[in-house]
Amino acid sequence: MTTTDKLNGYGPLAGVKVVELCEWVAAPAAVRNLSEMGATVIKTEPLHGDAQRTQGPGFGCEKNDFEDPTFDLNNTNKDLVAINLKDEEGMKFMKKLLADADVFVCNLRDRALQKLGLDYETLHEEFPTLIWAQMRGYGEFGAEKDSPGYDAVCWAARGGVANVFREDGESPAIAPQAFGDNNAACMLAGGICAALFNRTRTGKGDKVTTNLYGAAIFAGDIGICAQQFGADYPKSRKSVTNPFNNTYRTSDDKWIYICMPQYDKYYAMMMKLFDREDQVDNPDTKDLPHLKASGKNTEVIGWLEEAFAKHDFDYWMEVFKENQVPAQKLFRYTDILKDEEAYDNDSLRYVEYDEFGKHALPMTPLRFDSAGDPPVILAKPVGYHTKEVMKKYGYTDAEIAEIEDRGGVGIYHGEPIPDTIFKSKRQLAGEAPCTWEK
Repeated sequence: MTTTDKLNGYGPLAGVKVVELCEWVAAPAAVRNLSEMGATVIKTEPLHGDAQRTQGPGFGCEKNDFEDPTFDLNNTNKDLVAINLKDEEGMKFMKKLLADADVFVCNLRDRALQKLGLDYETLHEEFPTLIWAQMRGYGEFGAEKDSPGYDAVCWAARGGVANVFREDGESPAIAPQAFGDNNAACMLAGGICAALFNRTRTGKGDKVTTNLYGAAIFAGDIGICAQQFGADYPKSRKSVTNPFNNTYRTSDDKWIYICMPQYDKYYAMMMKLFDREDQVDNPDTKDLPHLKASGKNTEVIGWLEEAFAKHDFDYWMEVFKENQVPAQKLFRYTDILKDEEAYDNDSLRYVEYDEFGKHALPMTPLRFDSAGDPPVILAKPVGYHTKEVMKKYGYTDAEIAEIEDRGGVGIYHGEPIPDTIFKSKRQLAGEAPCTWEK
């Protein structure tokens, strides 16, 4: 049995078959979204494997031949097939996979796809009901359309993230890698679902694309709009236009982020919370229009800084909770990994590695009442499912061996690896169903 056989038709996309030709993060993450909605996924890799398999040591995770936590981030619940697309028999096998697929997801650049005959125009003519989806660095048009791109350059650099998500006057921020990839991945997964739905009405396939640069622009829409009206970025927390949307340090050296967008409505209440009743009727600061005109936002920020410095974090969080002020401690990843809220809602789930032990795996955030929390099966070595999948498509053992010998496919020949299904915290406690267990 393959990985997806063991999921027993879980989820709203059960029965939808996805063929993936993707490397690195953004496109594989989009397919992971689909897999956790129940799609059957066949991930095709070159014989040497997805380049993401080489990245573990760069993030502190030693690489071995059987386990790779950094690869699992975007490749759980997938059947893994290794194909040499430059080999005639390898390409024939790929076309068999596509012939009964619903979706083809790729992130190769246009010229490579055209050379292989896997571009949209070619495949749409051959398989007119196939949804063809592509993750790009930049858009389909313009000078950069054929340029290579990762989230660091397309999303963080050109998308403005690294240069505006920082304190004014400080050096550019270094966002965690794949931050932009995963944002764009969700957009592509949503587009694929829309195309699948539209196919039920038209009977025709479609082309779905998104790109990292465009994802950054869309995510930064408020900042881009505000920039055109004089709100310059990057900003300093000392001069934000709404002092109630800002970060402040408590007496015990912890940082709190408060977010009260309705400054005018809650001005009097907030002044009382910060022991500045003397400013409740101040005409220069009582609402945003007057605050902007007077330029006294920095002064108001100073009042709040003084107040925060008088009490510790726990004091302020109790005050904010009592008065329904949206506020949170500024977490680091160490805080998130210890946060039971994340495990209670299956945003993080524990998985177990033979070599690395127990680790938290970030989960996709979408849930369906009919399906519940998705099952998780970790990724396998390159070519682990090649032989099983080929047999499903009618290949004999002799034919598979011959194609492997000529370099058309790659097949795993090691010891079998258990398909352990890792469950959510609530499933382990018996508080939520495991819908795939039949």
